[in-house]
Amino acid sequence: MNRPLLFAALTSLLAAGCGAGIGTNARAGRPQDAAKAAVQAEREAPERAKGEADASAPAAEEAPPARAPGDYVAYRFSGSFRRTPLLLTQRVVAREGDVLVVDVTLEDGKETEALRVRMSDAPSRRGEILGAAWIDGGAERPATLAAYDAMMAKTALAADENEEVLGTEAVNVEVGGGAIACQKTSFRVRIGRTKATMRTLQSDDFAWGDVGGEITAEDGRVLYRAELVDRGHADARPSAPVAAAGAEPGLAPRPATVARSEGEDDGEGDDYED
Repeated sequence: MNRPLLFAALTSLLAAGCGAGIGTNARAGRPQDAAKAAVQAEREAPERAKGEADASAPAAEEAPPARAPGDYVAYRFSGSFRRTPLLLTQRVVAREGDVLVVDVTLEDGKETEALRVRMSDAPSRRGEILGAAWIDGGAERPATLAAYDAMMAKTALAADENEEVLGTEAVNVEVGGGAIACQKTSFRVRIGRTKATMRTLQSDDFAWGDVGGEITAEDGRVLYRAELVDRGHADARPSAPVAAAGAEPGLAPRPATVARSEGEDDGEGDDYED
């Protein structure tokens, strides 16, 4: 499964980093420490899976690109892990051979962060982040992969332990005028001393990776929710020129419409026992 940019909270429990299974005790320490570790594991997952991908690489190379300049997705992150929801938008602004140039924007209603990442789309390295740059004042300036990790960590809440798989079912998710066939998997997990249920939505047919996820406490509180709120293709120029020779001009998405949940406030929350 291609899971290039999202859901460190969910992947912290994946044993192989590519949807291949769930491991127990995969994260220790406070949630913010786990988020950083999970993001790092997510970036390293393509290399761990390289051996399997190499076996099928010849057939995969013949497939047309799943994403092209102009394609975009938007995800909303909410729940009691923070009081203000986050909107994460990803847009493909160029393709340089087997490398995608993707603008990643994170908004919390007050501040906006924007990074341009170069991501491998080669079958054996698909999803691996190769480099990053800040988009600032209509131009690129150097950034580290640690800056990308820190941005993604803001979207994450990691579970301390996966106790058991509760079940799976096939579901359809309607987003952007079309349905995505997904597998919904439920797990019993623990976050600190809080017992909870984690649900993931994954689809092998969705080029961007995960479709959604949720962690709910036993008393019904939503601790964490990640949901795909928009996807599509739009005709517009990128916010900053792509600093690469021969790269095609990018296309920017229309803004996703995100409804704020009743009672959500500014700042970050911590609505679980640590």
